[in-house]
Amino acid sequence: MLSRTSLMFVGFAVVAAFANWWKGGMPLALQSAGFAAEEALQVAPELVFGLLIAAFSSILVSRERVARWLGAEAGLRGLVIATLVGALMPGGPFASFPLVFALYQAGADVGALTAFLVAWAAIGVNRLLVWEIPFMGVEFGLLRLVSSLPLPILAGLGAQFLASRLEFFRMRREEEAE
Repeated sequence: MLSRTSLMFVGFAVVAAFANWWKGGMPLALQSAGFAAEEALQVAPELVFGLLIAAFSSILVSRERVARWLGAEAGLRGLVIATLVGALMPGGPFASFPLVFALYQAGADVGALTAFLVAWAAIGVNRLLVWEIPFMGVEFGLLRLVSSLPLPILAGLGAQFLASRLEFFRMRREEEAE
């Protein structure tokens, strides 16, 4: 059975297909479907390898180690570790998000996961070296890097605060404690 998220995407796809058909008839709907198929074939390998990274990571790193490094008890140290790993994480969302999902399932704290994703998006050392410094210069790259450094920690602390106030996360912690 399809999840709610999958059903939502199916619904959006049907509405988009109907809108294409309404606007340009069957040729436009088929052209759009062909474009979607090409895009799916391009991202499929990245997604598969990202899921493999997440699966291998979840087996290699024990729940106890994840809890110690990135769990709620890790505190600020967990946010710093997640920030460093996120900043050094190469690749796009097809690698990062499956890894975050695997860490979430292994018991990582929502604050650490948020810090990881914000560091990956805002700091991105790989992007700094490959794109920013060559195109924008050292001064700009370092200024952007230094100004972005506090963001993952602040976002992680904010996520921890919000999660402590939301019922969903409280229920999850209670289930894990049992």
